[in-house]
Amino acid sequence: MAGKQYQNVRGTYDILPEQQAAYRHVYETFRQVVIDAGFGFIETPMMEEAGVFVRSVGGSTDIVEKEMYVLKDRGGDDLALRPESTAGVVRAFIQHGMGSWPKPVKLAYAGPHFRYERPQAGRYRQFFQIGAEIFGEASPSLDAQVILLAMRLYARLGITGVTVQINSLGDTADRKKYLKALVEYLEANKKKLAKLDIERLAKNPLRVLDSKEPESQEVLADAPQILNYLSPECHEHFRSVLEYLDEMGVAYELNSRLVRGLDYYNRTAFEFVGARDGSQSSLGGGGRYDGLVELLGGQSTPAVGWALGVERLIMELEARGRQVPTSPGPCVYVASLGEPARIAAFRLIEELLDGGVAAVGSVDRDGIGGQLGRADKLGVPYAIIIGQKEVMEQIVILRDMTTGAQEMIPLKKMVAELRKRYEITT
Repeated sequence: MAGKQYQNVRGTYDILPEQQAAYRHVYETFRQVVIDAGFGFIETPMMEEAGVFVRSVGGSTDIVEKEMYVLKDRGGDDLALRPESTAGVVRAFIQHGMGSWPKPVKLAYAGPHFRYERPQAGRYRQFFQIGAEIFGEASPSLDAQVILLAMRLYARLGITGVTVQINSLGDTADRKKYLKALVEYLEANKKKLAKLDIERLAKNPLRVLDSKEPESQEVLADAPQILNYLSPECHEHFRSVLEYLDEMGVAYELNSRLVRGLDYYNRTAFEFVGARDGSQSSLGGGGRYDGLVELLGGQSTPAVGWALGVERLIMELEARGRQVPTSPGPCVYVASLGEPARIAAFRLIEELLDGGVAAVGSVDRDGIGGQLGRADKLGVPYAIIIGQKEVMEQIVILRDMTTGAQEMIPLKKMVAELRKRYEITT
């Protein structure tokens, strides 16, 4: 009796070999773009103390209240699978004394993240993000630089038509004044709000601005705008960011209801929106978080950054019919016939691999015709044929799989010959 057939956990997915090229293309393009801009890579653990996220992301956010995977280890400590990476990067920044490094400190990362969300297209419970963070400078030019960094990545990937939704959240004093006005307005219109947003109003009023509920949308159309509550300093900062974007010809739209889903943002907040309609149009976002390092126990350090969803990027590439580069397959297929040839073929495959030549073969299969058929399906340029006669004479037959032409080459020179043809120098 067969045992239970297991499936992947809901909200997760397998990345099969034929899908790897798209992920590799995104990661390699991202790596080159950020390295060119002076970023160094950091890898933080997928688990952190739960307090890292509760304290930084915000205890009343949806991420912490509803989406974060929390577990208690055998020592009784509360741990969490990372729902986002900025908090962990900040923790590492403090722990490893990066505050003493030359400024600005530029860090980039890539990896899996976890949120308990309702699975849908482009949104999973295990998902992949790439991100970039800059620490140590409060200049508005840094806000513009990280936005341009993402736009450069989109361009390199061939994703056009991306716009920037942008807003300023001001500083703590600005938000306090704005929250007072917003709450007064929402309370006056409370009966018109969706039930979910009435709950948000009691816990975290800014979250109401993110509402997708139609009845709440009507109320929000006339809500106070935070841009009208900015201090002169924050207003000037935001004006300078837009000036830099204008200078570089970046398409942006002011969105006074953009607050992002994390409590640590201040001043500039932005989101990247693709050309497609619907909930999958968001390609990522970020903003400035000048108080987060201090909040997690470090020295006061200005910072700004973003994170992009890899799944969303790949969906954009697929929707646009973009062809991604694929890795080259094997260079040669080694086919054999008979017991002595089987051993010789096995040895030759290993020698080819040791020599840097990508080689495959099925030394336990009978029938040269079947083996050459498989070589043809694999699309290899060459096939090597070894039979009993070839073993005795210490030669092999090298077959050009495109033209069918064949030539005899000494067995001991085969590796060197293919290295020469493929110009392998390492």
